[in-house]
Amino acid sequence: MNLNLQGKTAIVTGAAQGIGKAIAEELVECGASVVVADMDADLGQATASELGENAVFMPCNIANYSDVTTLIDGTVERFGKLDIMVNNAGSNSSRQEDRLTTDKFPLELWQKLIDVNLSGTFYCCRTAAAKMVEQKSGSIINISSIAGVVALQLQVGFVATKAAMIKMTEAMACELGPLGVRVNTVSPGSIVTQITKKLFYNDPGKSEHLMTFIPQRRPGETNEVGSVVAFLASDAASYINGQNIIVDGGWTCGFSRNF
Repeated sequence: MNLNLQGKTAIVTGAAQGIGKAIAEELVECGASVVVADMDADLGQATASELGENAVFMPCNIANYSDVTTLIDGTVERFGKLDIMVNNAGSNSSRQEDRLTTDKFPLELWQKLIDVNLSGTFYCCRTAAAKMVEQKSGSIINISSIAGVVALQLQVGFVATKAAMIKMTEAMACELGPLGVRVNTVSPGSIVTQITKKLFYNDPGKSEHLMTFIPQRRPGETNEVGSVVAFLASDAASYINGQNIIVDGGWTCGFSRNF
């Protein structure tokens, strides 16, 4: 299997920490030059420095179209091309008080999720695709969630935007495939990050209950998502287009098993 990304240029949004950082690490390990894009300048700079000479930091709020064009234009100006666009940046509320039924779901949170998860991802795809179509090559990888595959309660905004990302990926794959650009989605399940530790992995009772829904009986690690992204970005996945790769330890396959 060829996961050699030598000579490739990649952008990873939301790459300062968590899953995004792990994706950036995997791409660097495979030989790519990686732009660490994030709103957190201090953390983003630190991550790029940690990844070494093949990584640079560029600030970006993906919900701001001007920021996105500056990021992608700056990447092409610096490296001469853009081969891999990983749209990992996203938003959800970790506040328990925002976990509400549809009739009470906060309108401001709904709009934020639309602006970041859906519009922001579209801005990145649109701008990256324009460069890749000129090159007649490229790979766009959108990071969705199992919430876009099976509905989770009290998160209607997150579920809606992540599901929309998957269908948007399919539409773009149909349009861009003939032009030399592949577009795929990766949908992680429950992955250990600082956010999920805060939500439930620091609580043994909550985490043990969650593991009963996952056939592998453990949470995923960030590098297990990163390795799938590196595969999709590589020539080893040259005939994979318009697909949603679920990385969840089997959670979704048995989602309703105890009904």
